Amino acid sequence: MTRGHFTIGVSSPNVKIEAISCVKGNANVTMVGRNVMRILAAMGKENEVPVFLGSNERLITPEPTVNPDDMYFGVDGFSDVDYSHLPPPNMALLKTGAVHEIARLILKYPSEISFISLGPLTNLALALKAYPETRQLIKEVLIMGGNRHGVGNTESAAEFNFYHDPEGANIVLNNYPGPITILPWETANRENLVMNQTWRFETIASGPPNPVLEILNPAERKALEAGANWLPCDLLVAMAFTHPELVTERQQYPGSVELAGLLTRGQLVLNHRSEGTGHITIVDNMDHFAVQRLIMGLAAGCEGCASFGK
Repeated sequence: MTRGHFTIGVSSPNVKIEAISCVKGNANVTMVGRNVMRILAAMGKENEVPVFLGSNERLITPEPTVNPDDMYFGVDGFSDVDYSHLPPPNMALLKTGAVHEIARLILKYPSEISFISLGPLTNLALALKAYPETRQLIKEVLIMGGNRHGVGNTESAAEFNFYHDPEGANIVLNNYPGPITILPWETANRENLVMNQTWRFETIASGPPNPVLEILNPAERKALEAGANWLPCDLLVAMAFTHPELVTERQQYPGSVELAGLLTRGQLVLNHRSEGTGHITIVDNMDHFAVQRLIMGLAAGCEGCASFGK
């Protein structure tokens, strides 16, 4: 996911990225790993952040058949853009065993690890099942995925990440008892949080040269060539983690994932009768001016600019 790769730059003085766990989402897991390594190399961090390959399929197969022409970011997750003019990513740095590494880090740093999910939840679900002792030891889980009011972007009632592995999402929501923050599809589509293409490709590009944008711009231009707006979904959930003061509206619920519905499989189902309780916090809105300033700071190479204007 191209937007997901931009989130690597969202940092804070009090946050350290211990590892990046790759899972099949918009592309197979090896391509996801390659894309992550390409971005880390552009940031000069390919030797600083370990990257682990995880599951290349959802928990219950077969997966839905997808026509390559219908894949939003192409077969490779970067809109199949030709990057032959750039140095190839160092695939030798990729490691395997993401599920084991997730568990190892949780056990090594009890109650300190925040898990931020920008894709299907398969890897974390496997870790929680294979290493049940980790369930009480995660500080928090943040998820870009699911839906608030049954609005889907893959099927009529399912968001892509939850639809891609409904069982994985359900395991996480029901086996991890700690705080879960979800930025759902409807929030990412709020009018105040959607950016038009002029802002994405001209305003952001008005800053100094950025090697990460050199990679992301052609991929996102191709993905948005039909005229769609830019939705910084993954960026928003990363910002909700590093800058929680940007969240202006939130609500708590108990919730689960529909697994058997003929038309609703993969839908996040919230218990609205128990609003204000439960361990799931839904992010309903964010300060869009502050979000835009932080994105501009990232584009200018100012990581974790707390004042957003530096």
